[in-house]
Amino acid sequence: GDEFEVVVSEKEAKAKAAAAAAERRIGPATGATTSSELLRMISQKSQLTELNIIVKADVQGSLTSVIDSLKSLGTEEVAVRVVGSGVGVINENDVHTATTTGAIIYGFQVELPSAVKQLAARDKVSIRLFNVIYELIDDVKKELEILLSPEIIEEQLGTLMVKGIFKTSKTEVICGGEVTKGKLTLPALARVKRDKEIITKDLEVVSLKKGPQDVSEVVKGEMCGLSFRSKEKVVLQEGDRIELYSRQTKTRTL
Repeated sequence: GDEFEVVVSEKEAKAKAAAAAAERRIGPATGATTSSELLRMISQKSQLTELNIIVKADVQGSLTSVIDSLKSLGTEEVAVRVVGSGVGVINENDVHTATTTGAIIYGFQVELPSAVKQLAARDKVSIRLFNVIYELIDDVKKELEILLSPEIIEEQLGTLMVKGIFKTSKTEVICGGEVTKGKLTLPALARVKRDKEIITKDLEVVSLKKGPQDVSEVVKGEMCGLSFRSKEKVVLQEGDRIELYSRQTKTRTL
């Protein structure tokens, strides 16, 4: 009575197999998976970072509630993928599944036999037990947040109008000019603009000089020297503007 279906790639086959397996494990309470939902899942796989988990609960009602709550945490970037679930104590099969899929095992109001605990420790499988559903959800949420790409925050510092070029090599430029906007500080990155066009960006500013002295900042209206490193040769011209900026990463939350 089983049916075979031919698809164009191994990736699509695995996605369909996983969806069908999840439906069988969770049971009819989750509803049937339609072909359009399967196609949506397949298209999302190339965009999503998934957290593989196995859920065990004391009763079917609790299991369904936990899984539904966890699936609601998903975004366009990260999502929970339930690779195994069931009612009853955590067993050796759960640990074996976690080992092969890299999943975290979550137990809700269930026991963890000592033999299974030892097996999990040997195979370095994480098992987390909870008696309060909100605490379990919060733990999964934290794991998903770790998978989120950090937010990149860019702060504009200041602009140097180039009035002289003293050295140009394949990987370094030394120039001088006037600070026309903001304040130049170190450490910093730089982009070079000619009129409205960006010539190059993400250059590493190496030093700032006022006369022969190295300085850490230069304010608007002052003259200074500036040197930066680049991965390829930068042909700088008088009149170019060098914009300095800093870039930081910020951890994102769901």
